[in-house]
Amino acid sequence: MRWLPYALLCSIFLASADFFVKLASNRISSSMGMLVYGATTFTVGTIWVVYLRLTKQSLLITQQGFSHSLAVGVAFSAVTILLYLTFARVNVSLGSPTIRIMGILIASILGILLLHEPFAWRYLLGLIMTVVDVALIVFR
Repeated sequence: MRWLPYALLCSIFLASADFFVKLASNRISSSMGMLVYGATTFTVGTIWVVYLRLTKQSLLITQQGFSHSLAVGVAFSAVTILLYLTFARVNVSLGSPTIRIMGILIASILGILLLHEPFAWRYLLGLIMTVVDVALIVFR
């Protein structure tokens, strides 16, 4: 369970991102929001790599890892643009859980289908309950 603190922090930052996108959504265009996001992540990433290099820590990179990382960049860029467009039209209390829960469902299904992760009846029950959860949120 050494991953749990990372997951908790990630959840906090993810929620913060949604909250700040909602605050910014009617005050900046989605394209400018994307540009600010990209510049910020590039700066933070550069600082992190420079720090690791200066402290002589490993900077592993493979061709496959690089390709998948590019896909992550494209995906998060699309997420950023779509978050701005969504939150300009809907409350964060409705949009955020709908987006996040559906994303979790899709990612977990991909893990089972493409990465051959384990499947159990409890997963199916959780999947059904999650779909009902999204419906309750959307049609409140």
